[in-house]
Amino acid sequence: MKISIEQISTKGDHITDVPLTQLGGDGIFVTEIERALRDRRIDLAVHSLKDLPTTQADDLCIAVTGPREDVRDAIVWHDSVWQEMRLERDGSEQEYYLPAGPTFSRKLRIGTCSLRRMAQIRALRPGVEILSLRGNVDTRLRKLDAGDYDGIILAAAGLHRLGMQERLSSRLCYLPAEVMMPAPGQGALALEMRDEPEIQAIVAPIRDLATEAATRAERAYMRRLGAGCYLPVAAHGEIASEMLALRGLVISLDGQVQVRVCQSIGWMPGTPIELAEDLGVSLAEQALHQGAAGIIAAMDIRGTGEQTYA
Repeated sequence: MKISIEQISTKGDHITDVPLTQLGGDGIFVTEIERALRDRRIDLAVHSLKDLPTTQADDLCIAVTGPREDVRDAIVWHDSVWQEMRLERDGSEQEYYLPAGPTFSRKLRIGTCSLRRMAQIRALRPGVEILSLRGNVDTRLRKLDAGDYDGIILAAAGLHRLGMQERLSSRLCYLPAEVMMPAPGQGALALEMRDEPEIQAIVAPIRDLATEAATRAERAYMRRLGAGCYLPVAAHGEIASEMLALRGLVISLDGQVQVRVCQSIGWMPGTPIELAEDLGVSLAEQALHQGAAGIIAAMDIRGTGEQTYA
C-alpha cells in the first residue's frame, strides 16, 4: 500500500492575529480538510480531537487512536520570571505555581487564546493579566522569550509530541487536571475519514477503545450543553479500576461562577461505547440542572470581542 502525505492549511492556521472566537467558531481548523476528504484528494485526516466539532457530518466519521497523551495544560515561564519565582518558593516542590497579588513584584502577564483557560486562570488568580496569544508553538515561545509575556499556557500533549519538554523543563510547570480542567478530547488524536467500510477497516487495528470511550463521554457532555469548542467548558474522562469517571466544568468568563459535576459508571472491555456517550449526556443534564444553562446563555462571545482578551 502506497501512502502519501498532503499538508493542508486551514483558516485557523492562516489567520493568527484575530481571537479564535471571532473567526467563526467550531470548524475553523477542519473545514478545508473535510472538503479534501469529500473531494477524495485525501482518504484520512489527522486531527487533534479537541479541535473537531462535537457534531459529526453524516458522510464522515472519526476513529480515536491511542494511547492518549498527557491531558494537562502547562505553563512555560520567561526565564527572568521563573528565577524570581524560584526565590519565592524557598526550594519547596510544587507541581504547579502561579503567584498573584502582593506575593509577586508586579502583575503577571499570561498569554493564551483559550476562553476555557482564561476563565480558570481568573478563578485561580484574579489579579493576573491575560493577553491574547496565537500562532504555532514555536511562534508562541518566541513571543514569550521576547518578553511579550511572563508566561504562556500550552497543552502538554503538544509540547510532548514536539519533544520540547526536556528543553523547557527548567521553566515548565504542569497544571493538574483538577486545577485546570482540560478541553474535551485534549491529548487525543483522531483520524477523520469518509464513512466507507474499506477505510474504516484499514484504521481499525490502531483504534484505542479506552481513549475513545473517555473522549466520547467528554464530547457528548459538550454537545448536550450546546457549547462550542471555544467556550469555557471543560471535561475529563478516565478509566480506572473498571470504572469510567467523567468530570465536567462550566465556568463564567470572569471565573466567578462555576458548575462542577462528576459521575461514573462501570466499565469493562467490551462495554458498549454508547454507554460512554450516555454518561456524557447524563453529566451535562446534571450541570444544566445546577445552573450551567445560565452561564452559557450569558456568554455573548461576539459581543465581548477584544475586551475578553485584554
